Amino acid sequence: MLDVPNWQAFSAGDCLVIVSERHLDTPAKVTGYHLTSTGAEELWTRSGDDPDGKDINRLYPGEYAQWWGGYLATGRLLLDPSTGDLTQAPWADESGVVISIAEELAINCRHAYSSSAATCSAWDWNDGNPSQRWKQDYEEDMVYPTIGFGMSGNVQDGSLVANTESDSENTRTYTLMSLADGSLHGNWPRSTDAGGFPVFIPARDGWLLLSKSQNQAALITSGGEEGQPFPVIAELPTVLLTDGELPMLAQLRAAYRDGDFDWADVVLQCRDTSACTLNGNEVDLPESVLIDTYLQGGYYQRMAALTADGRSLVLRSRPNVNAWAIVFDTESGEVLVPEYSQDRSKGRALVRTTDDLILMGIDSEVIAYTPS
Repeated sequence: MLDVPNWQAFSAGDCLVIVSERHLDTPAKVTGYHLTSTGAEELWTRSGDDPDGKDINRLYPGEYAQWWGGYLATGRLLLDPSTGDLTQAPWADESGVVISIAEELAINCRHAYSSSAATCSAWDWNDGNPSQRWKQDYEEDMVYPTIGFGMSGNVQDGSLVANTESDSENTRTYTLMSLADGSLHGNWPRSTDAGGFPVFIPARDGWLLLSKSQNQAALITSGGEEGQPFPVIAELPTVLLTDGELPMLAQLRAAYRDGDFDWADVVLQCRDTSACTLNGNEVDLPESVLIDTYLQGGYYQRMAALTADGRSLVLRSRPNVNAWAIVFDTESGEVLVPEYSQDRSKGRALVRTTDDLILMGIDSEVIAYTPS
């Protein structure tokens, strides 16, 4: 299954779904597995060649396909991981891109076209009775939220960073989208020049906005209010956690402005692609395992997971499937990279990194590790 072109894997709870999109003369194929203590048990397989395979060939999970109400949201269709059955999503009549924010909330966004405005709608799972929370039209030609910078607050009244584009004004910006009503707050240029992008580093109550030059920052509340800029320390943190969670804005300011990390339980600072310190201990990553410094701060802060006992910090080295799983011992600074995570001789993909499970696809095998 894993040698079919364009395959993707999605996992949550005890479910694993592997999707290969249609490729030239090869039909799409989807397989569901039940994860057990002894391995992955195949539950079902569906192919675009099946008599009812028309919808299988139309599956496009996309970059942000995630779980919504126990189903895998794949565009206009919902996939039941236990049976492989497909049903129409409640937003199926609206063309666009769907992003699952959490098990309870999904957002579908459509670009402006002809005389129609750009539109986003939010959908609550509502215990199996889906309902539309809100629908918004926008003046911009394109508005789409991104989960790449994390979420501030909760799924009821929190906010997400969103991208906007306006063809008439030739502008691209970041803004904040309210999960309560879809309204947009704040506006920050989204540059694509050699100077790089500004970085939104998530906190529980907003974001720290790090400038493109990475020499100053400002705090942004969940409502889009931006504070005064301040200079930042030279050696920036890569991951900061307190009680296993994201810090508050005031704590991020203390760290980035004053170098005050006393409040943090986990402080990971990577000076370059292979040398870091963890809670004051020097850490040398194994040969060929690299931290992507361009992702520093915003990405790693969101993707880090601390085990329940606080002993292990689990990190995914990059956003795509061709990544390393890195496990840090928070007390000794010792680093463990699972054997198969380093093996480039076979087709492999890092499917899932959470505080209790590292899941990998290696050729035609599914291999699991526990981080602790």
